[in-house]
Amino acid sequence: MVNLVLEFDDLHFMPPEDCMETIDKYVKAYPDIKLSFFTIPLLRGFPLGSNPEWCARLKEHIDNGNVRLAVHGYYHTSEEFKMYEYTQSMTALTIAESIFRDADLPVLKVFRGPHWGLSEGALEALVKLNYTHLYNHEDYRELVKPFKDKVKVVYYNWNLAEDPPKRGILDAIAGKPVITHGHTHNVCGNGIEETFDKVCNFLDNNKVEFKFVDEV
Repeated sequence: MVNLVLEFDDLHFMPPEDCMETIDKYVKAYPDIKLSFFTIPLLRGFPLGSNPEWCARLKEHIDNGNVRLAVHGYYHTSEEFKMYEYTQSMTALTIAESIFRDADLPVLKVFRGPHWGLSEGALEALVKLNYTHLYNHEDYRELVKPFKDKVKVVYYNWNLAEDPPKRGILDAIAGKPVITHGHTHNVCGNGIEETFDKVCNFLDNNKVEFKFVDEV
């Protein structure tokens, strides 16, 4: 049995970050699927709640147990949380959470910085605000070491741009989850739509238990 976390960056109602049609496809094909999205609260000047119909569709998937949202920065400028100190991080995270509330979209206390950016001040803010998980990049492994007893630090092990892990690798990591990394747009080679068939083939050929990003 493979514990599988399917997670994708950059969800928002604006194209090309919108991937609602692919979410619908996944749920139709696998009714028990769990999809996690690191979601941008404010993108190109538009908060999530600006499109209430889209939010209502997304909320249906959340209420049905197929989707959970995590925080992907504030407005997704390049490495914004790499530049923010503690006070700036607290302000940005607080506003981000308020945007989710205004959109009536529940969000996990799970975080990934835009472009992976992270600072000591941002980490202190995440701990202060009781975030449970940080999805981190190897570039920041040393930075997070002093915080590992305060927030769970998670790393992906299957970039969806690459081939799926083979049986031998799955056996070697038995008991540990397979955590994907992809995007909601088809820009980085690991987009949710362009890798749909690849992921479906993996699901059809392995016994899988789906997990959300806060369940590992």
